[in-house]
Amino acid sequence: MFSGLRTNSIFYVLEKGEEPTLKIGQVVSVSNPQPKFPTYQPGQFSAQPMETVVDVKVKLSDGEAEFKQLPSNGQIANSGDVVVSESREAMIAEVEAMLRHSQEVLASKDYHEKVVCNCEKIMCVLNPQIAKDKEQEQKISQLESKVCGMEGTLSNIESMLQKALKKSNSNN
Repeated sequence: MFSGLRTNSIFYVLEKGEEPTLKIGQVVSVSNPQPKFPTYQPGQFSAQPMETVVDVKVKLSDGEAEFKQLPSNGQIANSGDVVVSESREAMIAEVEAMLRHSQEVLASKDYHEKVVCNCEKIMCVLNPQIAKDKEQEQKISQLESKVCGMEGTLSNIESMLQKALKKSNSNN
């Protein structure tokens, strides 16, 4: 639990994203638990226990960082692409979940490529303008490749003519 952290306790910070990184730091300080939503109104009684949060300051290899409003009774919390934990096991579970998800995405790549290809074909059937545009793009790229080939051929002819002219000039 974040509220059970003490100075020098180990603290894990996982930065998700394209290149996930894990930072391991030491707790510098932990605030006292405070109500998450301080909305007490006189005359109202709530049977539910109030959720509390703590602020944790951590010393990491690249400086200090402060993590605000972590659930007092939690072992792991996230905000955006950052996951923090006071538990090695909870962080292992988080990284394993990330790994499994990415492996599933990679495994489904072929499936999605086929879906994209077939959806493009269906769109051509449903919208003839798309089919015309694709056909025109194909014709243009074929013409471009033919022109590039012709440029190469013309360069070869030009160099052969230059060689022939040099030979004829040197023979005269």
